[in-house]
Amino acid sequence: MTADPYATPTSELSNTTTCNPAFYVVSKSKFALLFVSTCGFYLPYWFYKNWKQQRAAGNNVLPLLRTIFGVFFIYSLLVRIDRKIRASDRQLRWFPRSLAVGVITIACVGIARAWVPDFRISFAISLTVVLLQTCFLLRVQGAINFSENDPDGTSNSSLTFSNWVWVALGLCIWGLSIFALYLQL
Repeated sequence: MTADPYATPTSELSNTTTCNPAFYVVSKSKFALLFVSTCGFYLPYWFYKNWKQQRAAGNNVLPLLRTIFGVFFIYSLLVRIDRKIRASDRQLRWFPRSLAVGVITIACVGIARAWVPDFRISFAISLTVVLLQTCFLLRVQGAINFSENDPDGTSNSSLTFSNWVWVALGLCIWGLSIFALYLQL
């Protein structure tokens, strides 16, 4: 035995900690492209990824249920984002409660559009809803990226093959909608 039994123990200490993000980080340009090109169908995926990250961070949430009833849980999500920012002793003026009210209101307008009999008016409302939701949700995504110390969302800024597939499918939906609008004229 060559080791000194009275020596203090030594070990390799690593100062790296792997911290899972509490929210889904994505660049604002990628978010906008996916959201607009898929006619807003990116939103359920975005909800699910955020709630899944919350569950991985140790919160007792059911991501699938919170995704299905996303309009009822958007306020809760935004308040959680705001709490994380405040807990980090940083400031960001992004008005989460107002954004939640805006997202909920625009979602209700989008649902009410189904009762509009004229396709042209319905299409115009749909376009307005998608653009307004994009504006509101880009503010939310900016706050998420800020809370995760990745303000530009560079960790998730490149488009994957599956992203391109969804963009192509969404553009087909846009194309069919525009074609149907053209037929109505």
